[in-house]
Amino acid sequence: MRRMFYFLLVTVLLGGLAGVIAWWSFYALPAVIAQSIQSAPAPVQTVSAEEAKSENWQPEIAGIGTLTASEGIDIAPQVGGVVTETLFESGASVKKGDKLVQLDTATDEADLKNLQVQLANAEEELNRKQKIFDRGFAARADLDNLRTARDQLLASIERTQAQIAQKSVYAPWDGKLGLRSISVGSYVAPGQKVVWLQKVDPIYADFDVTEEDYGRIADGLKVTARFNAWPDAQFQGTVATTDSRMSESSRMITVRAKLNNPDGRLLPGMYANVLVEAGAPQEVVTVPQTAVTFTLYGDNVFVVVPDKKPDPNNKDEQLEIERRFVKAGSMRNGRVQITEGLKPGDRVVTAGHNKIDQGAKVRIDNSVALRAADSATIQ
Repeated sequence: MRRMFYFLLVTVLLGGLAGVIAWWSFYALPAVIAQSIQSAPAPVQTVSAEEAKSENWQPEIAGIGTLTASEGIDIAPQVGGVVTETLFESGASVKKGDKLVQLDTATDEADLKNLQVQLANAEEELNRKQKIFDRGFAARADLDNLRTARDQLLASIERTQAQIAQKSVYAPWDGKLGLRSISVGSYVAPGQKVVWLQKVDPIYADFDVTEEDYGRIADGLKVTARFNAWPDAQFQGTVATTDSRMSESSRMITVRAKLNNPDGRLLPGMYANVLVEAGAPQEVVTVPQTAVTFTLYGDNVFVVVPDKKPDPNNKDEQLEIERRFVKAGSMRNGRVQITEGLKPGDRVVTAGHNKIDQGAKVRIDNSVALRAADSATIQ
């Protein structure tokens, strides 16, 4: 009995000890660890930050357009014929009155000689009849018929001379030719394109603006245009005019700017990025573009503010994060205009956004700032 009693006592003690160990391992210890983690101070994250600046920005209206020649036509003859001479090269510059194409005039010149011979005979016949009429031996009707025949021949000669002249094609004004589409010996029909002639100095840039921006457009406003073909160049001009009606489908209106193009680098059909200076410079608040997070729910920035619950034993600057929703405006040269939500001097995070959120503790180290994006045009 005594052995049985000791055995049961040991069993109870060992069972209780096992229960205490299990309780501590599976319940008490995890709770202690969780409480310790929750009460531990949040780690301080390293970010890059920059102060919002006050800058003077020129108000601009941006547009995307296409270049159009100030004068541009398809050179084409008024009459048909076989080409006997081409007096120009593709891409050449020409002056007003330069002869470009000569069509075959052999048949017309033969007709002209025949008419001139008939005219000479008609003049002689008319002179003889006039003398007879003056002596009273001829009827006035006969004299009038001969004069009418003479005048008809004169009209036919003028018409034939005009046809001959129409077979010589000239440049109507100074400009630059396109690619030649004919050769000597080819037949050209009336109105068939021979070559494209265009005047490109000045050249027009046609672009669309919204109904809201139209109220700020005025003739004479300064225009700056950029082109993918010349990424490092800016072309200056002015607003020339606007269309007479607004599109009912897009609610946009076409604006025409006149650009100087003395060296002929700009060609009709080129894609243009246009900026119109509209109004006097304005003072705006700007931040780096990397500081703004753009979302469907609103644009926001992380603002660095003093820690609301600082550690009295920590002598270093103690900072935390405040997520702030802002209203972003236009972008320019890697900076974003902030119209609401920030004031000059507010420090905003420019790098390290993925490590922080509202209330996060941070320290600033601008050596981790993002490298400025390459502004070159991506083809």
